[in-house]
Amino acid sequence: MLKLYFLNEFLGNIHNVRVEGMWVTAKLDPSNNIGKFNEFFAAMLDDDNDFEETKYKQEWLDDCNWYVVDNEKVKRGINLPGVYPDMEINWRWK
Repeated sequence: MLKLYFLNEFLGNIHNVRVEGMWVTAKLDPSNNIGKFNEFFAAMLDDDNDFEETKYKQEWLDDCNWYVVDNEKVKRGINLPGVYPDMEINWRWK
């Protein structure tokens, strides 16, 4: 199982991982910490929305702040993940 982090904040456990080309897709069991990101993820993934980066904290947009940790506690950077309302998560490895 993988764990999703933003900086040092645990956002949830990741399971049912599938690789589709460059993309990794999985399910996220969110922690309580993910709530503050829900609007951000919804806006980012809405094709009908003109995503306004200035509405969100710059650190949220920085790929360097997002990573996963595996069972051996190995930390691996990811690009900004997409987290959907059904808690499907997509990302690309750095």
